[in-house]
Amino acid sequence: MSKKLKNWEELVNDGEQYGNIKSDLTPNQKVIFENIKDQKILKLQDAYAFLKKAEVTREHGIELASLIADFELLKSIHTLIITHNNLGPEGIKIISASSSLPKVEYLHLGSNSIGDEGVEAIAASDLFSEVQTLNLEYNGITARGAKALAASPVLTKLTSLNLVDNRVGEEGAFALADSDTLSNLTYLHLGGNRIKSDEAKKALRESKKLTHLEKLKVF
Repeated sequence: MSKKLKNWEELVNDGEQYGNIKSDLTPNQKVIFENIKDQKILKLQDAYAFLKKAEVTREHGIELASLIADFELLKSIHTLIITHNNLGPEGIKIISASSSLPKVEYLHLGSNSIGDEGVEAIAASDLFSEVQTLNLEYNGITARGAKALAASPVLTKLTSLNLVDNRVGEEGAFALADSDTLSNLTYLHLGGNRIKSDEAKKALRESKKLTHLEKLKVF
């Protein structure tokens, strides 16, 4: 009977992948490597795999972004989930400028304090031109960031956008409602964004641009 081939995660766990490459990685690189699932998904949902202290500093976020941006073993991923790591706009700019990362289809960067400046980096980076699902919840994003998303030349394949618990306000809502870029959206979550007026809500519901929208959350 032939020996059963090990799957990718088994190889990762016993250190046989890439000729025991784990022995050549730094401790933080090992954490990243061990959180790659099925060669396709990088999932880092908090900073405590890296840090043993309570405060997640911006310095940590920038260092993590630099590691990810230049980590060759991520070349086959299609899903990037990094939350609660204080990447900030600086970290997002580093990732957005990466020449090593592949173009992902699913991008979740919630709770990273990226702000409008970080959103503008995402909206301008060709690295994200294949993204279909974008989650930027709880990032301090205002109308400025919403406008950057609405006018982005690269985010044209988005079908799902989650901006829950930001501060895009009614000005941001009107910009999203009038976006040609976001015309393929089927899901839009704007809960907790200070959108109160019936006019702004109506603009979203009755948008002549967001004609594929199936589910809208705004409250």
